[in-house]
Amino acid sequence: MMFGTREPFEYLSCAACGTLQIHNALEGEELMRHYPSNYYSHNASAQPGVFRWLVTQHDAYKLRGGGRMLGALISARVSEGIFRVLLGGDVVRMLAQLSVEPDARILDVGCGTGGLLDRLTRIGFNNLCGADPFIEADGESCEGVPLMKRDLSAVAGKFDVIMFNHSLEHVPDPVATLKAAYEKLAAGGMCLARVPTTSSEAWTTYRADWVQADAPRHMVIPSRQGMAMAAEKAGLRVDRTFDDSNLGQFLGSEAYRRDVAVTDPKILRMFGPKQLWEWEKRAVWLNQQGRGDQTGFVLRAM
Repeated sequence: MMFGTREPFEYLSCAACGTLQIHNALEGEELMRHYPSNYYSHNASAQPGVFRWLVTQHDAYKLRGGGRMLGALISARVSEGIFRVLLGGDVVRMLAQLSVEPDARILDVGCGTGGLLDRLTRIGFNNLCGADPFIEADGESCEGVPLMKRDLSAVAGKFDVIMFNHSLEHVPDPVATLKAAYEKLAAGGMCLARVPTTSSEAWTTYRADWVQADAPRHMVIPSRQGMAMAAEKAGLRVDRTFDDSNLGQFLGSEAYRRDVAVTDPKILRMFGPKQLWEWEKRAVWLNQQGRGDQTGFVLRAM
C-alpha cells in the first residue's frame, strides 16, 4: 500500500513469539520492482538546504543535551513530534544516550544514499561509512561519506557501532545478518538495530492495515521476544531498547483502512491538526509503556 499497488502478500505470525514473516520472500527483479526510484531511502540526501540546516540544529541539540535556543525550540513538544515523523524516529538521541564518541567507527548497513550518515557528519561524527547491496555503485554521500555496494558479510574491518536503521526487517534471514554483524564488532562494540515491532498497540489494532507491515519490503518484523531470540542465536544480547514510534503509525494505518496510500497527496487533507496532536500524544505515551511500533535494540556480545 505504500505505492497503492494493492497487491496481496501472505505473512505468517509465529505462535510462540509473535514475530511476523513473509511466506514467500521475493528476490531479484521481482523484489526490486517494489523499490522504485521514488522510494524514500533512494532520496534521503536530496533535501532542501533550509530543511537540512534545521535538522542539523535539531540533531546538535539532541546530541549535546542543551545549548542553542533554536535547537531547544525545534525540540519543543509540537515541533519535536513533526521532526520525529519527518526523520523517521530519534536515532541521534539514542547515540547520545549511548555516549557514542565522535570518532567512533560507525557502519550504517542499508544506508541508501547516505542521508543519515550526512546528518551525523554535520554534527561532528567523523569515522563513518555505509554499506548497501542495492545502491548503484560504490561512491560517496553528499557530505563525502564512503558508501559501499556490498552485503555486510563483504565489508572489511571492525566497527564500534553497526547500525541497522530500518534495514534489518528488509532481509529474509535476520539471524544470519546479525551473525555477520557480530563478526565485525570491535571489542566492546555494539549493534543498534532500529526496527518496527509487532509487540505494539499499532499491530494489535490494525493488523493487515498496519503501515509498518509494509509488504512485501518488510520480510521479518520481530516481536520484542523474537528479537531477543534472534540476537541470542547470533551471539548477541539485548542490552537496552529505545521506543521511538511517532504519529505516523496511526496516520498511515488509518489511511490504509480507507484504501489510501501514504504516497497519495490526499493523505495530507484527511486528518486535522487536533487529530494529529492526539495521535502524537498517544505515540509518546505508548513509547513510555514499551508499546510503540518501532524500537531501537542495542545489541552487545554475550
